[in-house]
Amino acid sequence: MSNVELSINRRTEALILRYEHDRPVIEDAARQTLTREGLEGYRDVASAVLHPYDEKLSVRSLRGEAWAGAFLENERFASALISKEKELGLDHLPVHFFGCAPLELMLHLASCLPRRRLRVYQQSGSGEWSLGFDRTMAAASEDFLEVEGLPKAKQGGSGVVALVVEVTRAIGDQALEAFRRKHGANLLAEVRVRPVRGPGPAAIQSPAEVSRAAEQLRGVLGDLHERLGGATSMLLAMDCPGSFAAALGTAVNVNTQLPLWLHHYDADRRQYLLVQEMKAGRAAPLAVEYTTAQFAVAAKVLGEVRKVHQELVSWLSESAQQDLLSELSEQDRTHFVRGSVEDAPSTGPIEIYRHFEGKWGFDVGMLLALKELKDRVGSEDWKECVRLYMVHEVFHVQQGGLTSYTFSGSGRTGFVLEAADFDADAIAIEVALAWRKSKQEGTVAGDGETRTMERIIWNAMESLRMFEPETPIRTLSERRLRRYLIWMFQVCRLSALKLTSARGPAPKLERATVEIAGLKTSPDPFETYSQRRVDLLDVDLDDELITGVYFQRKLVRDPDRRWVKRVLEALSRWGEKPREDAQDEMRRLFEEFFNRHRELVQSR
Repeated sequence: MSNVELSINRRTEALILRYEHDRPVIEDAARQTLTREGLEGYRDVASAVLHPYDEKLSVRSLRGEAWAGAFLENERFASALISKEKELGLDHLPVHFFGCAPLELMLHLASCLPRRRLRVYQQSGSGEWSLGFDRTMAAASEDFLEVEGLPKAKQGGSGVVALVVEVTRAIGDQALEAFRRKHGANLLAEVRVRPVRGPGPAAIQSPAEVSRAAEQLRGVLGDLHERLGGATSMLLAMDCPGSFAAALGTAVNVNTQLPLWLHHYDADRRQYLLVQEMKAGRAAPLAVEYTTAQFAVAAKVLGEVRKVHQELVSWLSESAQQDLLSELSEQDRTHFVRGSVEDAPSTGPIEIYRHFEGKWGFDVGMLLALKELKDRVGSEDWKECVRLYMVHEVFHVQQGGLTSYTFSGSGRTGFVLEAADFDADAIAIEVALAWRKSKQEGTVAGDGETRTMERIIWNAMESLRMFEPETPIRTLSERRLRRYLIWMFQVCRLSALKLTSARGPAPKLERATVEIAGLKTSPDPFETYSQRRVDLLDVDLDDELITGVYFQRKLVRDPDRRWVKRVLEALSRWGEKPREDAQDEMRRLFEEFFNRHRELVQSR
């Protein structure tokens, strides 16, 4: 589907997606369903058909390998949607998914649509549609699924894992027998997943149960990857409603889980057919089709990143710098300093840092973002941003749980992530300060360590903005906002101390907790798990807003609502101003705050 066929415009608020492999989806029936659900079904709601129904082109009649075109069609649709949204300045439109298609295609298409609100509707035997799954809906409190056969601890061996999801009918015996016949002793584990109340046409009683099931299945996929280190792939067979298959698709992340081999049961042949291998780097469903010129720019930036990396690891290998990496294990330290950067930009998802190989990978999108960062901050500060980023990521390896292999879902425990990120940031800043003292000794001596560290942290904050899913920044997840607040507090505090600490060592970076309570929030469309997002430009002064800071065993609670509004507006419009002006505005705002709470800027 090309961009032209996606009839959306700048006013579009949502998209109805009609997926017609098996039978037509009537547009008016879909719109009426939205209206029944209490949603806008007509005004500024676009509609698109993916794979218009044609009984002569049924994918179900094809052999497994011939399904490839249908999966590619899904990926091209997702890429076209992203491109059109980018062209129009739209931010991940909500999608209302009405699907009449094989389960495997429903799962795959949903997996191609991350970071957006996704509502999937289920058609009953009478033809009526109702909500089957909503990515942003709170999950039921009770487990919906029971899991059988999941290894309780890590185990050795190499081979494949069988995973059978049986919601509507009990298919486990039949599916597992088929997998045993084909894979024999190569089966490492046989995992069956079914509703606690047992499989059956009425097993699902609410969309909240499906949300809970998606959470559980995400956990199962993660546990299998973690506990079966020798597994090469998962063989999936399922019998469930289409909306449930789509929900399972939102739990799939082939970059952090085992490759998933989708099997379709061919009733005529009475056999399970392999129809798709979902694995990292296969087709990059969400990859934008970059132009030759964009790829050339990305390749040039990658070369510059490679030079920065080489300079950094060469310097860190010197005996004078050995203490800087003392918190890393010998293995992690060796892999870092002997590592390298990939030769070419990736056009799809890629592991940022494969620490066992010491290999750094960058996709085209990230490299273009790095180019924009360089244009904003200048060459030398840009190099420091790259060094900060690399040291931060390497320290995450030592921490565990936040590597390129295990980061998925880390934002669910937001406060824990903040603590881990603060320590990684602090280590990176210490290394950056040591670099400046080594390479720019006279400048650091003249400016003082405190002013120098302040400048480093401003660079770190510029780097943070590069990873936001929208530009300019109008909304932030609550946890992401707290990270900005923490470092704005830290850097503005250093600015307030730079005269009193002009000639001594920079103050030690101590962990601070900073939070604004009372802000209005909404479900976060950029994550597959439940998370709240704050609109930075929608602060209501009638709401009771409290800024809380806990630092150096001191607790501060500040009720100034107008100050909160001005700080969030300044953060939102950061990139619209020259960086010096943006920094000075934030300094002035925090000077007001520190003037009310001078205990926070006392040297010790």
